[in-house]
Amino acid sequence: MSHAIYQTPAIILKTKNMRESNKLLVLYTEKFGLIYCVTQSVRELKSKMRYHTNRYSLVTVDLVQGRDIWRMTGIHENISSLNFAGSLWYELLSNFTQLINRLCSGEEPSTEIWNNIEHLYNNYSDIDESNHSYYEIIFTMRLLQSLGYWDGKEEFLNNYNYNQDYFDYIENHKISLVTTINQRIHDTQL
Repeated sequence: MSHAIYQTPAIILKTKNMRESNKLLVLYTEKFGLIYCVTQSVRELKSKMRYHTNRYSLVTVDLVQGRDIWRMTGIHENISSLNFAGSLWYELLSNFTQLINRLCSGEEPSTEIWNNIEHLYNNYSDIDESNHSYYEIIFTMRLLQSLGYWDGKEEFLNNYNYNQDYFDYIENHKISLVTTINQRIHDTQL
């Protein structure tokens, strides 16, 4: 009996070692949303996939849907999180992935959320350390809007670019925006 193999881009939100050499991955995928998948023997020295299963990496995965859980049969690394370990970008990714893992539930794909993630990864080299808090606010507002928790009319919510005009707007309204973000996250009760 053959199983369909699905290939989809994904971000690795969390990893957990299981048994002697297996790993459980929490992924946010373009096609399926938030999923849990198991990788068999990935921690063995002979495994070709072992170096591509780092948290916060942007990858393309090959998946087979099992009875209870997804199984990963292949992985191709697009952007490794090891490239920016120890930088502010790594801290931002940690915050973003925690928020995605907290607010997104189940296998429910969202084009808006995926575009937000993908655009951020494709432009990480442009992030200036002096503007990192603006990226965090914009990303969080876009995520909340995608999930129906933000009803603002800000121009940058429907545009995946990051520019100085958006940063100036956030600088002028930072206190009220952060207060509203915190209240909306609290209101989700997640």
